[in-house]
Amino acid sequence: MAALPELEPDGSERRVAQRMRTLKRAKVIFNGGFSTFDCIVRNLSATGALLTIDEAAHLPKAFEIRVGEDQQARPARLVYRRAMFAGIRFLDIADEQDDDKGASFAVQSAELDELKSIQHDATATHGIRRIAPEILPPALTSRFAWSRTDPAS
Repeated sequence: MAALPELEPDGSERRVAQRMRTLKRAKVIFNGGFSTFDCIVRNLSATGALLTIDEAAHLPKAFEIRVGEDQQARPARLVYRRAMFAGIRFLDIADEQDDDKGASFAVQSAELDELKSIQHDATATHGIRRIAPEILPPALTSRFAWSRTDPAS
């Protein structure tokens, strides 16, 4: 069964591809793969999907999604969010309805580059960093009781 299409105010269809109703588990992956949360895919097409997610969950503008247990993660972008529903668009597909294929590919490439930069920025500023051991200056370590080597102290 096809899901009810979202219509423009003039009654025209906004979706490029027909969505099929489904009920699949999915995992949203962001922050360079360090952050994930589960969701449910309510309908799915070649170009996007409708997700059901917790209202308190923050969904970033660009992320990856893995639908089902054995499928590859796909880059996606948030199109809209209403309470517990979120409409997304997959970034790894080309618009088949566009007459100008070159412009469509350029937009897709720009969106993929934006996703990569967002993920890189997230890992660079907020991600997990390796802590390298550093030697503290003697002026600081001399004040610690456990660091004194003088047995008379």
